[in-house]
Amino acid sequence: MKLLHSFITVVPMVVCLFWVVMLALDIWEHGNRAAHKSLLVWAITSTMLYLGHCAFFNEDRDILPFFDTLYVMSNLAVFPLFLHYIVRLTEGRASLLLNVLVIAPPIVLGGIVGVLYMLMNPIENNQFIENYLYHNSFDGLTQLALWQAVVHQIGRLLFAIGVVVTLWIGVSKVRRYNRFIDSVYSDTEDKHLYGIATILWVMVVTCLASFVLNAIGRHFFVGRTGLLVVPFVTFSILLFVIGYVGYKQRFSFDDVICAGDDDESIADKEMEAEGCVEHGNLYDSIRTMMAEEELFLIPNLKVDNVAQKLCTNRRYVQQAINEEMGMTFSEYINGLRIDYAEQLLLSQPELTIKELGVLSGYTTMSTFYRNFKKYKGRQPKTEKEI
Repeated sequence: MKLLHSFITVVPMVVCLFWVVMLALDIWEHGNRAAHKSLLVWAITSTMLYLGHCAFFNEDRDILPFFDTLYVMSNLAVFPLFLHYIVRLTEGRASLLLNVLVIAPPIVLGGIVGVLYMLMNPIENNQFIENYLYHNSFDGLTQLALWQAVVHQIGRLLFAIGVVVTLWIGVSKVRRYNRFIDSVYSDTEDKHLYGIATILWVMVVTCLASFVLNAIGRHFFVGRTGLLVVPFVTFSILLFVIGYVGYKQRFSFDDVICAGDDDESIADKEMEAEGCVEHGNLYDSIRTMMAEEELFLIPNLKVDNVAQKLCTNRRYVQQAINEEMGMTFSEYINGLRIDYAEQLLLSQPELTIKELGVLSGYTTMSTFYRNFKKYKGRQPKTEKEI
């Protein structure tokens, strides 16, 4: 049973350490793509958090002051760091305020915890560890030990706030990023946040589980190996999924900026060029150009391509499509492609599905199938497949 207990407590830390190694190797080989450095910092912090858990649940009282200090710092930092990673993915860089909020509380509160441990005498240390950490009780705590308990309670409160804020802001930013991608690219399958539904639900489940377990307290699971299996296995799975999703992510806001040209001075020059379309006529011009030139059949078409053709800038084209047509750029282009594919089905029934998809502007059949089902409510079937 003791061996099982030790194994259970170390599994989440090993999972986090695995992703530390994988992310570090990926950054070494490819650089900081898709904000992997931010995710690496999160993985390192999570590793330290579960290292503190190992010391606590294995009741290593002699080294517990050091590891409890490490735990308090990591516990306060882990969710804000995950939010920092989401912000780096979706906005390119984090604000100064977010950077301060990520760094300051863990350092300040962790520093206070460490100093109090050093100032407490052996009796006060034992009082605090036995009464508060392992039994969640203030009984018998005196002087510095009592202050240490108060600081730990403040840490639990700040952690709960961090969980709620991460969930609220993180989900909002991920959804806004995906809408932004839809307004820039026609083909978005490899540009949305990888496994978007997965990462959102993982965030929700992780946040809720952390919030509940933080409210219950670690002491509740001490000496209860059977109960300990549930949260530790759950978090091991969630941590692995988060690490896997982040590791596989290859596209982020930085790639959109590098691929596009949103410079206002260039846009102004474009607008002044001879033959440029006025903003007020964009809606009609876009529809005319699509009908006459069938620009929508170009694979991986971007809103920038349309803007260049009309000698305007990306923002105006996005605005015209969104406001006048009530849809995103991706929805507009894929709607045209599927209408075109349906016409091909009628005029050339001898085509295969693959030929139909390629002729309609798609490079992958899964995307073609998904969009055909979305816009027509059924799967495409050619004469050869009926």
